[in-house]
Amino acid sequence: MKQDKEKALFIANKVFTELVFDVQSLEGMPFTMPEVQTYIQGVTVGGHKVSDVEKLKQQKLGWETLIDLVKTDSFSLTKETACSIQKVIGKGEALEPGQFRSGQVGIAGTEYKPPHTSDLDEIFGRVIKEILELEDVREQAYCLHLDFARNQFFWDGNKRTGLLMLNGHLMSNGYAPLSVPAKRLTEYNAGMIKFYESGERGEMMTFLKECHEAMYGRFA
Repeated sequence: MKQDKEKALFIANKVFTELVFDVQSLEGMPFTMPEVQTYIQGVTVGGHKVSDVEKLKQQKLGWETLIDLVKTDSFSLTKETACSIQKVIGKGEALEPGQFRSGQVGIAGTEYKPPHTSDLDEIFGRVIKEILELEDVREQAYCLHLDFARNQFFWDGNKRTGLLMLNGHLMSNGYAPLSVPAKRLTEYNAGMIKFYESGERGEMMTFLKECHEAMYGRFA
């Protein structure tokens, strides 16, 4: 497939509601696809907690922020970019939004212990260096998401931040965005638990590739 950043951005805008719906589903939020569509159209969604509506707002703003960064050639694989994205999606939810965590965290469902906070800067630099040594941009992006999730650079929103960083890298290089469909969420969660414990990327790389191919196959 010929790489084209303008087409990648076109696809992102075309499926914007789907992207927001999928990323909020990733966090177990209670909104349906029609409700997300209604919200994005500027109509208030009733029957939900104010805190949930605010969280949905930040996921929408997160995607808008990312698309703008790519559109203006401002996206980069840096700590500054990651922190700026996490600051948006973690507003009102995470401790110290926009900053690497200052304490230890755990991950529900696994005994795996993420690295100590004092190692995060060094690990981030190593992650970026190692993924850029891969030849395939798509594999670089998939690894980026997985490593963000496993290293837990932030107090909260690591999978979402990693997913947006993944997509920033893909779209900046002319590839269509990737989304984890809500219908495959159970499969994704089970695969991620195994990945946290083993550190072996293979199974989740295949899963993310399938999700990505399904997306850009729709616009081939």
